[in-house]
Amino acid sequence: MDRHPPRRRRGHRLLPACRYGGGGRRLGIGARKVGDGADHRSGDRRRAPRRRGLRPSHRHRRRTGYRLAVVSACSSEPKVRGGSLLLYGGTLVSNEGAHDARQSGVSFERLGLYRNGALLAVDGVVTAIGGESEVREAFRALPLGTRRRVVELSLEGRVVFPGFVDAHTHPLYVGDREPDFAARLEGESPVLGMAYTVEQTRAATDEVRERALAAHLRTMFRHGTTAAEMKTGYDLRTGGELALLRTIVRVAKRGAMPRAVPTLMGPHTHAPEYPGDDDAFVDALIEQTLPYARAAGAVYADVFCEPGYFTVQQTRRYFAAARSHGLRLRLHCDEFGDGGAAALAAELGIDAADHLNCMDPGAIAGLAHAGTVAVLCPTTLWYMDVPKVAPARALLDAGVPVALATDFNPGTAPCPSLQMAAHLGRRLLGLSAAETLVAVTTAAARSLRLAAGTLEAGAQADAVIMEMEHPRELGWSFGGNLATAVVAAGEVYP
Repeated sequence: MDRHPPRRRRGHRLLPACRYGGGGRRLGIGARKVGDGADHRSGDRRRAPRRRGLRPSHRHRRRTGYRLAVVSACSSEPKVRGGSLLLYGGTLVSNEGAHDARQSGVSFERLGLYRNGALLAVDGVVTAIGGESEVREAFRALPLGTRRRVVELSLEGRVVFPGFVDAHTHPLYVGDREPDFAARLEGESPVLGMAYTVEQTRAATDEVRERALAAHLRTMFRHGTTAAEMKTGYDLRTGGELALLRTIVRVAKRGAMPRAVPTLMGPHTHAPEYPGDDDAFVDALIEQTLPYARAAGAVYADVFCEPGYFTVQQTRRYFAAARSHGLRLRLHCDEFGDGGAAALAAELGIDAADHLNCMDPGAIAGLAHAGTVAVLCPTTLWYMDVPKVAPARALLDAGVPVALATDFNPGTAPCPSLQMAAHLGRRLLGLSAAETLVAVTTAAARSLRLAAGTLEAGAQADAVIMEMEHPRELGWSFGGNLATAVVAAGEVYP
C-alpha cells in the first residue's frame, strides 16, 4: 500500500492565512466553518490541533473563520477578491525561463523553480515571485494601504503552476455524440457524425447555446485552464457563425471562465446548403462571413484541411481572404491523412499547425523556420485510436515549439481537461514533465499570441494550485482533478 504524507489525509486542506492587519480574522475562501479555539482538530482527530496556515505572531489568538475546502468544482464567484494576494509555503514554477530556453530537454530549474517559494500579486498582476523571505520583503515595501488589501494564503506544500492555456477547443456545441462512441466500439461507422452536431446547434436557442458553452468553460476552468482558444464551426452559415462568435465573447466575460481567443472556423465540414460543392461554400464564406468576423470578435481563422474535406487550394484561397480582413491563421493539419497541410502551414508562416499525426516529415524544417507552433492533440489520438501519432520528439528536436491541447469537441475528443491532455502527451508522445508544462502554458500561449503562461513579474496572475508534492508529477496521474484552486487575475476560485 502506498503511504502518503500526513498532508494528504482527510481534513488537511488549503488554509488561507490571516489577512494582513486584519486582527487574526480569516478570510472566507471555503464554505466550511472552523470551530473556535485549539480544541478543533482537523483530519482524523487523532493528531494535535492544527497550527498550519497561521503566522507565528498569531499562534495564541482565537481561531475563528473559514478554510478552503478541497472541492471538485470551482465556485462561479471568487472567494479571494480584489486580485491582491500572497501565496506562500509551496513549490512554484514561474516559467520565466521559458522565453529563451529550448523546449526539448528543458528542466524545471531552467524554467524557474522555487521550493519554499512565494508569489505576490497586486491588482491582478504578479509583483514578485521567488523565495518566501524575498517575496515578503517585496510585500513589506508596498504602501500600507496596498498591504492591507493583500490576502495571505498558505499553500501547505502544494505546487503552483502558471494557469494552463488550451490552444485548440470546440466548446460551443449542443447535443452529445455518445452513439458514435458506442458504434466505434462495435467496429461500426459513426451513426451521427458532425452533421448531427451542426443540426442540433443550429436548432438551439441563444439561451441554450449560452448555457452549454458556459457549462463547458466552467469545467475547463476547474481543471486549471485560465485561457483558451475557442472555435466556431457548428453552424456553417454566415449569420450563424457570426452569432457563435458573439456568444463566445459574451459568455467568456463571466466569472470562473477561461480568457477567450475566438476563432472563426467556417470550413469545418461540408455545408448542407452546398451539397458536393465545397468550392461554392468557401466562396460564400469569403464573400459573406470573413468581412464581418473581426467585428463579431474573431481573432483567428481556421480550416479543416484534410483529405475528403477541404483542399490545400481551398485553404490557401480562404486564408488569403482572412488575412486581408485582419485575421490571424491556424490550421487543422493532416489529422487522419497527409494532404499537404503541414507544408502549407510552413509556407504561409501561420501561428499554429494542429494535430500533424500524418504530416510529411519533410515539412518539419519548414515549420521550425516559420516559427509555427505545433499544437498536438493526444486526446484525439486516444479517443479515436488513430494509428499514427504526431512526431512530437522530431518536432521538438528540430526547434518547433510544441503545445498540447484538448481538442475538446463532442465527436472526436469529449475531454475538457488539459490535465488529461498532459497525461496523454507524456504517455503517447513521450514528453517529459517539464516539456509538458511548457506545452500547456507558454507554447500554447505563443500559438495564440497571448500574454499568458508565466508567473514572472508583470504577468497577469493566472495560476493553478495543484495537489502535488513536486512539479514532475504533472501528467503522471490521470482520471481526477488535482487542481485545488484556480487563480484568475489574482482572484482565487476554490
